[in-house]
Amino acid sequence: MLKETEYLSKEKYNLLKKYNLQLNDDLYWESNHKKYPKVKFFSNKFAKNHSTLALLFYIHKLCYAKIKYFEKNFNKYIPYKYDYKKGFIECELFDMEFMLHIPSNVIIDIRNLQEIKNIDEFHDFCRYLESYEL
Repeated sequence: MLKETEYLSKEKYNLLKKYNLQLNDDLYWESNHKKYPKVKFFSNKFAKNHSTLALLFYIHKLCYAKIKYFEKNFNKYIPYKYDYKKGFIECELFDMEFMLHIPSNVIIDIRNLQEIKNIDEFHDFCRYLESYEL
């Protein structure tokens, strides 16, 4: 029988490794830091059935509407991370901290997407980005 993690893509495995998530006995991925209480993020079934982007956004506690919007439109974005020596650099999806919206050249910090709590405010944000695509 295959281990549960063998069903995951290398990209998803790298994401879980980056955030130091461990699969518990109930088949939930959770943080496992000695200094902090354990936090369950999502089930292994969720990890298998959803995209790496969805997992990353879920780790950052982004709502389902944001996950669906960016999954649908991710062809307009390039994943980036920040290196203190090199500045913003392109990276693999699992390592993404920022997204470059290609048409507008706006860099979006995925952690700041948490600050958008109202769906109308999120729609305004999307319309602003999409205005550069016309």
